Amino acid sequence: MTDTDDRQARGAAAQYAAGALSFEDALTRTVEHPIDRATVATALEYLASLCALQPHGALSRHDADLLDDAGFTDDGEQASFAVALGRAQTMSDLRRTALTAAEVADLLTVKAPRVRQLTSIEHKLWALDDVDRRGRLYPKAQFTDTGMVPYLDQILPQLPADLHPLTVNAVLTLPRVDLTTGGHPASVVEFLTSAAVEKDLPLVLEVVERATSL
Repeated sequence: MTDTDDRQARGAAAQYAAGALSFEDALTRTVEHPIDRATVATALEYLASLCALQPHGALSRHDADLLDDAGFTDDGEQASFAVALGRAQTMSDLRRTALTAAEVADLLTVKAPRVRQLTSIEHKLWALDDVDRRGRLYPKAQFTDTGMVPYLDQILPQLPADLHPLTVNAVLTLPRVDLTTGGHPASVVEFLTSAAVEKDLPLVLEVVERATSL
């Protein structure tokens, strides 16, 4: 955090304490990213589930590692809330940027029944479990500007059916040391889009299996 960021965060905290800012506005100014009530509500729901599963407030190893990588403390309530907000914001972003079923059909140049078949029967498309006012939503990470990420239709069916959407997103979008493009670690999506050929699929499947078995 820079000195300017620190001053801004402290200023937002002071204004919140004085009643001049709502909680969501104070968070928005602090993290410089829009935080709305729905995001805070989702974070609170996650904290409730965390308390139920981990009564003493301990973070999961996965969440603690994420905090370590980001430079945050993994000790106590502040870390738990940081994780909760991060998860809530990521889920909000997944929904906000996701494609509708109709948009997927247009992108893949198929009819609506084919989209449903690819989703529910063949499991070659990743859809969020919950349905909002736009209908079923498909996270954008699995698509390019012209269609499906190459070979991803052979990867998605191998994912465990009960994976949380944030886990699926992390599996697909976080850099993996075993996958490289231009000499740098690449995510599954980046590797499949820019460098992969069919003979690379066993390696990608192995990387995905390791990522989902942690």
